[in-house]
Amino acid sequence: MRHDRIKNETIMTAMPNTIPRFEVWPGPMEGVGRPEFVRAVNALGLTDRWMTPFLRLSRELPAPGKLRRCGEEYFHSGLPVVLQLMGDDPVLLGAAAAKLLELTPAVGINLNLGCPSARVVKNRAGGGVLRDPGRAAEFCRTVAAALPPGKLSVKLRAGFTDPGDMEELLPRLAESGAVSRIFFHFRTVSELYSPLPPSEREERFARAVQLAAPVPVILNGDIADVAEAEALTASAGAAGVMIARPWMRDPYLLRRFRGPAPDPESGRERFFSELRRQGVRDGALIEMARLLWGADAPRFRELLAGNLS
Repeated sequence: MRHDRIKNETIMTAMPNTIPRFEVWPGPMEGVGRPEFVRAVNALGLTDRWMTPFLRLSRELPAPGKLRRCGEEYFHSGLPVVLQLMGDDPVLLGAAAAKLLELTPAVGINLNLGCPSARVVKNRAGGGVLRDPGRAAEFCRTVAAALPPGKLSVKLRAGFTDPGDMEELLPRLAESGAVSRIFFHFRTVSELYSPLPPSEREERFARAVQLAAPVPVILNGDIADVAEAEALTASAGAAGVMIARPWMRDPYLLRRFRGPAPDPESGRERFFSELRRQGVRDGALIEMARLLWGADAPRFRELLAGNLS
């Protein structure tokens, strides 16, 4: 990896060169984490750890060869990698998780109980598990029973339709001893990605940390810069943050937690060049440009007019 690539840059965002007091995670983004994207991130040293997009399991345990290849592009970095799973059968998920820890260098398994996709929810997977907070806790306990202690984390939302579901869900999870970390998105499944007042987000974050104690909570949802992350973790008493889509608008954002980094526009240009170098082409390149600059940005329109390839 070329971690020293930014040393001689003149355009930097000044931040103290210190290790953050909390964990900083890249959010797994379904449809984005293709091999070329992962290679580009690794080449520029943009993250210190990975959580993969979910592997969805339905009715049977995949063959060992397929499991062995799961997440292989992430492991090439040499960074710690957590593999994410999703499904509606906790026994199957537990069996798959155990085999993945046996066959790959993964440091842990994350259980996705937060995906709000209508199709996923209809099939009682992802956020659909949260319809019944009691079932959700038992679901995690069943998966964890197949694994060594401390190897399972869970990514979830504040509830299915009512954030008051946290009052039952999070204490049950904490008391179960099933999960080592809770990645908590402040919206409910039904709220999808709709905007909420900042005060509501802060209240839900803080309450989640209280209810989940002593299990560490990683805050997730709309966290866009270092200062905001520091303020939210401090006020809630959280163990860290997870950042997904805002990371795409500022590719060096996660690096900025550890020291100087290029400003967002310079970072976007550099990352886009690396994506091209890694072989991203055609529709995938257009989509990455849209994520980086936004569909209404002059730079995106300029790139689109130049056919991007």
